[in-house]
Amino acid sequence: MAIPRSSVAAILIAIVIIAGAGVWYYSSRLHHEQIEKVLSNPRAYEGKVITIEGEVTDRTAFFVALKFFKVKDKTGEITVVTRRTLPALKETVRVKGKVDEIFAVGDLKLVVLVEESIDEKAAATDHNK
Repeated sequence: MAIPRSSVAAILIAIVIIAGAGVWYYSSRLHHEQIEKVLSNPRAYEGKVITIEGEVTDRTAFFVALKFFKVKDKTGEITVVTRRTLPALKETVRVKGKVDEIFAVGDLKLVVLVEESIDEKAAATDHNK
C-alpha cells in the first residue's frame, strides 16, 4: 500500500518546521560568543546583539546611575554595563547585549557589553510587529 503524497508532504513540512525551530533555539538560547573573540576584534561585533556566558568576577554600583559587573569565561573577561540588579559574585550568568568600545587611546581600550534591558527587549518586539 502506497503512502498518499499529501501525507508525505505533511511529514516533510513538519520536519522542516521542527528543524527550523531547533536552529532558532540554538542561535537564540544556547549559542554564546567567546569573550576573547569579542575583545580581539570589537569592531566586528560593535552594535550587534550577542550573548556571552561566564562567571561574575567583580561587580560595582554607583548609586542607581551606573552599575556594571565583569564576566569571565575560559577565554577572557569583559565588563557588562546594566540597569538591572547586579548578579552575585561567582554566579554563572548568560548575558545578552550590544558590544561598545567606550574608550580608546592608542593601544588602550575598554570594550563593554551593554546588557539589554527588559524595556529594550519589549521595544524591539513591538518594533518587529
